[in-house]
Amino acid sequence: MHELIFFSMFLLVLIRLIGFIVSVNFYYESKSNTYIYFTTGWFCWVTAGIVALISAITNNQIQESFFLLMNYIIGPIAIFLLGSGLSSYYIKISSNKIKLLSVLLIAFPIILNFSLGLVPVALYARISQFLGIITIFLLPFLRYNSFKKRIGKSIKWYYLTCFSIILYIPLAILSMITSIYSGSFQSQDITIIIGAYTSIIIMTILVIAFIIHLEYTITSEQEKQLKDKYSHDLGNIMQVIYSSADLFKRIGKEENIENDKLDLIEKKCKEAAKLIDEIRNL
Repeated sequence: MHELIFFSMFLLVLIRLIGFIVSVNFYYESKSNTYIYFTTGWFCWVTAGIVALISAITNNQIQESFFLLMNYIIGPIAIFLLGSGLSSYYIKISSNKIKLLSVLLIAFPIILNFSLGLVPVALYARISQFLGIITIFLLPFLRYNSFKKRIGKSIKWYYLTCFSIILYIPLAILSMITSIYSGSFQSQDITIIIGAYTSIIIMTILVIAFIIHLEYTITSEQEKQLKDKYSHDLGNIMQVIYSSADLFKRIGKEENIENDKLDLIEKKCKEAAKLIDEIRNL
């Protein structure tokens, strides 16, 4: 492996590790299935990078082939799981289908390796990851209105990520063509190495930024909706209590009955109304 590729892969592993930590944190806060997909996907992507680095430093050819095979298996699964996490924001995802497809993504390259060898598996991994990345960020355009409504202000980060993918596409194709028989880890072309890995590093950083911004956008919108709902419902309840107290007070006056409790209820209702207004203005 070229030294520049090794350094780029090491940097990518660190960036992916940040994505994994962010997803774990969001999962513990939300307990959402979305972040199960994201967390598992980032973990697989980190692992794929680590086994690629190990394959580069081992002197045993059998071990090198094994770790490369692991990379070719885990990489596509990582892209698939990250894509499932993103898709779950605007479409319903079946966890059983995710599990089944994950098993197939593991089984297929293993069968392919035993049947045809490692080179076709490397080609499969490159193509599947390339098409997977494109599909993940183009699929939302099929449901653009619901997707845009769901992600809100994060649409800007989505566009930036799509733009980085557009830059990545020709570089990935060029890299795939020039290393079709040996895999990207064996490329010695400095220009291709710099271009391909710079684009994938930028894209990975933008994906993490997009996920963070998207989560905070959705959380803020949910908080706003809950604030409006609860303040509106509490306002209605207080209005009913206030109206009932006022009615009993009028009846009491007509019958010359003094009731300090009703005055206290009216006073507390007015105080509660002020608090509800403050909540609405937060």
